[in-house]
Amino acid sequence: MITLLKNIELYSPSYIGRKDILICDKKIAAIDKNITISELSGLYIYDGNGQLAVPGFVDGHVHITGGGGEGGFETRTPEITEDDMISAGVNSVIGVRGTDGFTRSMENLVAKAKSIRKKGLSCWILTGSYQVFVQALSSKVFL
Repeated sequence: MITLLKNIELYSPSYIGRKDILICDKKIAAIDKNITISELSGLYIYDGNGQLAVPGFVDGHVHITGGGGEGGFETRTPEITEDDMISAGVNSVIGVRGTDGFTRSMENLVAKAKSIRKKGLSCWILTGSYQVFVQALSSKVFL
């Protein structure tokens, strides 16, 4: 799939002006003042007049397997989805367990981080929760 974003106000991270962005196979192929392409099968052209493009944001504290639980099981929140991240402009997260160290395991945290990476986003994790002593990763688990 080839997508051409026209007239985008581009930040990289500083403002660099109104540009066109050519995307091929989910990767930026070109950025220029005025990209023109003849008819191509599968070409999608989007007029981004008045729209902004910025680098993906990094969120350094995300309960990727869900959060909450301090007030009981009914206060737990669901795990994040990759669509949630993308719609917020976040492409890199650091996953944490949080307060619930009983029903949210390190194994689950590692599995979710690997799932996020498999979808093309960046993800790292921090061990630990409110529990003392911190549960560490075994030597058999790698990200």
